[in-house]
Amino acid sequence: MTKEEILEWKRVKNSEKDGILFGRINKFREYPKAARHYSTLFPNNYLDIQELKNEEYISKVSQKFLEKINEQNVNERQILNFINNNQYYLIIASLFNLYDFGHHDAYLFKEFPLGNSYVVDYLLVGKGSGGYEFIFVELEKPSERIFVKSGDLGDTFTKGLRQIANWKRWCENHFLSLRETFDKCRSKSADLPSEFFSSDSTRRHYVVIAGRRKDFEKNSEITYTIRHEKRKNEAIQLLHYDNLYDLARRISGKDSY
Repeated sequence: MTKEEILEWKRVKNSEKDGILFGRINKFREYPKAARHYSTLFPNNYLDIQELKNEEYISKVSQKFLEKINEQNVNERQILNFINNNQYYLIIASLFNLYDFGHHDAYLFKEFPLGNSYVVDYLLVGKGSGGYEFIFVELEKPSERIFVKSGDLGDTFTKGLRQIANWKRWCENHFLSLRETFDKCRSKSADLPSEFFSSDSTRRHYVVIAGRRKDFEKNSEITYTIRHEKRKNEAIQLLHYDNLYDLARRISGKDSY
C-alpha cells in the first residue's frame, strides 16, 4: 500500500464505530483497493468483490471474451493467455455461481502446481458457511470432437477427464503437501485454516470446459445424462465456453461471488 492508501485505510477503520446493538460497523467495501487485498488470507489472489459493482466493466470483459471464443481456430492456450494477460479473472471466478460457497471469501490461483507432476489451469478457493472449498478448472479446446454422433464424450472431453483423474489421484495422496504452496501465498498476519491441510475430498470440485453451446445441443438428452452423472457421482462439471460467458454476465452487480 502507498502512504496515501494507508492513511485512507486508517481513516475508514477509525470510522467503524462500535454500535450498541450490532457491534463494530464493518466498512470493508470502503477500504482502498490495496487495503481490501491486504486484509485477506491471500492478498495477491483475492477476488475483489467491489469489481462486481462495475457493471460496465463486466459487460465489456464479457463481450471481449465472447469475441475471443468466436475467433476461428482459437485454442485453449490462447484463451488462457487472453484471460491472464488482460487479468480478466472474473470470467473464471464466475464459476462460483455454480456452488454455494465463495460468497464469504474468494480467491483465484492461475496455473497452480500440484507438486512437480501437474499444473491446474485455475484453482478457485472459496469460503462458505462450512469453510473453504476448492474448484480445479481445466480448459480444453472450444472445438474438435467435443461429442461423437451418439452423444457420448469425444476426444476433447475425454482428454480433460483424464487430466481430472490424475489430479484426483494426486490430491488423494499428496494434498497435505500443498500447505507449503499456500503458505507462500498467505498473509503473514493470518494462519491457514484447517481445510488447507486436511485431505477432505468432499471439499474438492472439478470443472472441464470445452466446446460451444451448439455442441451440447446435439443429442441433448444423452449429453444431459452424462453431465448429470459426472456432476452427481464425481463432483465434475462439464461446461462449454458459452456457459462461462453466461455466468460472467450473471455476476454483474452482485454483492459477492
